[in-house]
Amino acid sequence: MQENKYEAMKSITSRDNQWIKKACSLKQKKGRQQERMVFVEGMRVVRDAAESGVRRAVCFLSPKGRDHEKFQEIYDMGRALDWTFFSVTDSVYDKLKDTKAPQGIAAMLPYVTVSLDELGGLAPRQAVVYLQAVQDPGNLGTIIRTAAAANAAAILLSEGSVDVYNDKTIRSAMGAIFKLPIVQDVDEEQLMAFCRRNGRALFGTAPQGTISYEKAAYSQPVVLAFGNEGNGLSEGLLKQCRDVLTIPMRSNTESLNLSMSVGIVLYKAWEANGFKE
Repeated sequence: MQENKYEAMKSITSRDNQWIKKACSLKQKKGRQQERMVFVEGMRVVRDAAESGVRRAVCFLSPKGRDHEKFQEIYDMGRALDWTFFSVTDSVYDKLKDTKAPQGIAAMLPYVTVSLDELGGLAPRQAVVYLQAVQDPGNLGTIIRTAAAANAAAILLSEGSVDVYNDKTIRSAMGAIFKLPIVQDVDEEQLMAFCRRNGRALFGTAPQGTISYEKAAYSQPVVLAFGNEGNGLSEGLLKQCRDVLTIPMRSNTESLNLSMSVGIVLYKAWEANGFKE
């Protein structure tokens, strides 16, 4: 391979380089919050970030990553988005990598979460998902991926929920974290104010719900609330819901996984609106 093909790419040969230290610090929540950046690894998630227009990322490439057939596309998009590219040695990349089968590409990306005030223009027929105290990062990543596929407008996370930028969350989301707005640390008061301000009905979900999810009035603008994996929605929030939905199950069976429940209800809401985007 001709090294001058990427003439703007800088080189890092030391594992103690400041950029490498900064990237490694993002593997901890404290470091992410301090820098307002997240570390990601893998060709697909880096390409998704570029395709979504994420600006001013910092990308690291091992020799394997530079030779990957899809890297040229990422490089061209990244240059247009003011990305910085570093060519690193295999030894340096070994310090960065988190995956068992690395593809030789990793990046530091700026946070892409938004505030509630920025969600004023959501399409009324698209459901908003509210998650209260979700704890499993894999669950959250799967929910984000499902919500993006099922035409959800946004995801709101309560205080005490797992960090949306947890590495397991990002891997489970498979790039969907860039495809829909996500708001963190939304308390019950803020949620209710959001519903009133945007004319959205709040539907909770619980095994003891009063109406089957199939019969809910999804034609109106809605927020669909789902609770903690073990305890469900709080009693206080359930009392504020217009309806509490339930998913029928056979007797003597365990409750559904949270991400599965979200998927079932979200797809029903989308179906009720004719699968229109």
